[in-house]
Amino acid sequence: MKTWLRISTLCAVLLIVGCNTANNQQEPEEEVNGEEKQEDSDAKQTSADDDAEQEGKSEGVENNEDFLAVEDEFTKEFLVDTDVEPGFHQMRGKLDGFEMVIPENGIISDLLHATENNDAETVIYTFNNDREKKLYDVQVMYQSHYPEGLEQSYLNVFKRANNFEGEYEYTEVNDLEVYYGSYEDEDEYGPYLKYFGYLFANDRNQAISYTYIAMCQGEEECTFSFEEETEMAEKLMYSIRLLDQ
Repeated sequence: MKTWLRISTLCAVLLIVGCNTANNQQEPEEEVNGEEKQEDSDAKQTSADDDAEQEGKSEGVENNEDFLAVEDEFTKEFLVDTDVEPGFHQMRGKLDGFEMVIPENGIISDLLHATENNDAETVIYTFNNDREKKLYDVQVMYQSHYPEGLEQSYLNVFKRANNFEGEYEYTEVNDLEVYYGSYEDEDEYGPYLKYFGYLFANDRNQAISYTYIAMCQGEEECTFSFEEETEMAEKLMYSIRLLDQ
């Protein structure tokens, strides 16, 4: 797995579970007359209490139910419908160029969102399944306009970016021409699935790329059904709609 993915996923997961891991605790000062200063002892006690509180919170988190999209201030800015179907919301990009569904525990980090000249937008959101020890990373890159006739060039670059040596499959959905592919692999954390697609509007030069990665959380063993993960990847991709500008 590429390092940037692990870093971006970790960053977003930290936002999801609300774990502030800043190392603020200072080293104890030298003893004065055989005794540590009282404030050091108090600091240790405070730190221990904080750790215990965080541990208690973590024990109650399952499938991220305590940290939902509707409760995250930045993610809420993207939500346009919270009653699409059980477990999913409808989200729209900041440039009003696309919509798609997002799992109810999906979190969009402001650190992983960008727009450029009101013509392009990148949205990355993550969600997890603590019960099965899995993480999910979804990235979409929207273009409001691309030069006509460059579809194949975009597809070739996208294929290389995803280290894909096979051939795209093709389908049409939501007035979009969809070129997609996937592959399974394994890294030091366990198996993972990468599913990706490039979607072009039929009647205008709008496009959006989509990348979905399902992976194990860490070194703990996780249950991995590539068929089920592919179904989720396709559900999210096929929900994408490009909007008139």
